Amino acid sequence: MGFFERFQNLQVKKALIPAGIIAAISLVVAIIFITVNLNRRGDVAEPTVQEIVELPPTPTPTPTPEPEPEPEEEEPEEEPEPYDPGPRGILTGLPIYEEYINRRPVAVVVNNSRAAWPQSGLPAADVIYEILTEGDVTRLIAIFQTEIPDRIGPVRSARDFFVDMSNNHDAIFVHHGGTNSGYARVRDPVVTNLDGMALETTVFWRDRSFPAWTGLSGQRAMEHSSYTGWSRIATHMEAQNMRMYMNDAENFGFTFGEIPEEIESIGIADNISVPFSAAYGRRFIFEPEYGHYLVENRNGPHRDAETQEQLVAHNILIQFARRHGRDAGGFSTGTIVGEGRGYLITGGQRFEVRWEKTSQTAPTRWYFACDTPLVLPPGKTWICVFQDTGTITFGG
Repeated sequence: MGFFERFQNLQVKKALIPAGIIAAISLVVAIIFITVNLNRRGDVAEPTVQEIVELPPTPTPTPTPEPEPEPEEEEPEEEPEPYDPGPRGILTGLPIYEEYINRRPVAVVVNNSRAAWPQSGLPAADVIYEILTEGDVTRLIAIFQTEIPDRIGPVRSARDFFVDMSNNHDAIFVHHGGTNSGYARVRDPVVTNLDGMALETTVFWRDRSFPAWTGLSGQRAMEHSSYTGWSRIATHMEAQNMRMYMNDAENFGFTFGEIPEEIESIGIADNISVPFSAAYGRRFIFEPEYGHYLVENRNGPHRDAETQEQLVAHNILIQFARRHGRDAGGFSTGTIVGEGRGYLITGGQRFEVRWEKTSQTAPTRWYFACDTPLVLPPGKTWICVFQDTGTITFGG
C-alpha cells in the first residue's frame, strides 16, 4: 500500500483519535515524508529532463528573385543626317539656286582699256580670265553662272583664243564684233555665240555715259559703249530655241574642297603683281581676315560702275602660255591648247600647278605639280593667262 493510501486511511479514522494525537501524528508524518523524499528519491519517479539539443538554425529561405523586367527594346538612335549644304555651283563651290546648277554659263568679252573703266557686272562673275591683247592692254572674259546681271559691259570684240576660254565651261559666248580669226572660231557649230554686231537693239544696247560718282564728264567713245544683260540674253535664246543647259555640268567646272595635306606651299603670296606689259599690270592684295584678295588695276582698286564695289578673288591661277602672234590686221591671234606650268595662289600661299588642254573645245584640266588633280577652296577665281617669259612677284 502506498504512502498516500495509508494516509487516507488515517484520515478516515481521525474521528476516533483525539485531536492532539492527530496533530502530533500529522507532524510526524510530514517530517517522515520530507526525510524520505530527501533520502530516497527513487520512491518517486524523477521528472524527465529532456536534453536540449541545439538544432542548426533554420536557414532563412533565399527569396526567389523577382525576374528582372525585360529591358524595353530601345529604338536605335537615329543617326544624325549628314549636313546637307545644298546645291553648290560648279564654278565657285558656293551655294547656288538649284535651278541654276546646270544652267549654261555666259562668257562675256569685257573691255578693259582705261577709257572703258569702270565696267559693270564684274563682281557677279564666278570666274574671270585676263589675257594680253594688242595695244598692251588686257581683255577680260567674265564667266557668269551663279548670278548673271542685267547690265554687263562694256562688251568688246572676239579673239580666237577667247573662244577657247569660253569652251572650258560650255558657255554661251557673248561679244560685239571680232577679228577674222575670231569670227572663224565662233562659226564652229559647237559654239553658241551672241554677237552685238547682229543683235544690237535687241540683246545689246548702247550707253555712253559715265557713272556720276566717277566725276568724269563727256561721253565714252562708241567702241566702249556696248552693254548686254541676262534678261535680254535669256529672252533671245528662248525665242531661238538655243540650248540653255549643260549636258554634263561637272565636266566644265572645278573641284572644290581643302587642299590635300601632302601638297606643300612653296611660299607666301600676299601681294601679287602680274606685269602683263610695260603699260599695264594687275595687282592682288590678300586680306587675311576675309580670306580673299582685293583686285587692283593701275588706277588702284578695280571698282564696279553701279555699286562702286571693289572686285575680289578667293583663288588666283597663273596660267603660263606662249606669247600670241598677230594676224594680218595686227590683231592678236593664237590658242591656249597644249600644256604648261603655273601657280595657284590662295589663302596667302602659292602652290606649283600645271595645266593641259587637249583641244579647242575640251575643258582645261588643272593639276598640282605632283599630278594630283587640283582642288580649289570655294570662292571666285581669277585666271591670269600670262606669257611664259614674264616674271611675277608675290610679296611676303
